[in-house]
Formats: sequence, structure tokens, C-alpha cells
Amino acid sequence: MLARLERYLLQDFPFIHLVIGGFGNATFLVGSVFFLFPSLERIALWLFVIGSLGMLTGTIGEAFVRHERRSRQQATTSQR
Repeated sequence: MLARLERYLLQDFPFIHLVIGGFGNATFLVGSVFFLFPSLERIALWLFVIGSLGMLTGTIGEAFVRHERRSRQQATTSQR
């Protein structure tokens, strides 16, 4: 079941990883701006953590998508 879900997310919705990474980048940027205001440092810290997690998730997901595409291309090439 996990393999089917993974294949579904990688083949049909690879842009999800781009959206998650973009959300992480935007959250990280807002956290950076919040650090300029001492009263917002705690929120800035959490935005950094959430943004970093989003960027990491987006990057790992994109790596899986690229690996899957490369694997499919090699399988197609070897079948010819």
C-alpha cells in the first residue's frame, strides 16, 4: 500500500513538493524579517523551524521525483 501511495504522489502530483518547498522558503523569509523586531523573536524562531522543515521536505520530495523519472527513462530505454 505504501508503494502505491508513493507512486501516486510521485507520478501524479510532483508539483506538491515544489509547493511545500515554496511555503518553506516564504515562511523562512517571514521569520527572517520577524527577527528584526525583538518582540517577535519567539515567533521568528518557530517560523525558521517550520520553514526549514518545509524546505527539507520539498527538496527530498523533488529528489524522489527526479529519481523516479530517471528510473522510468532507464526502464523505457532498456526495453527497446
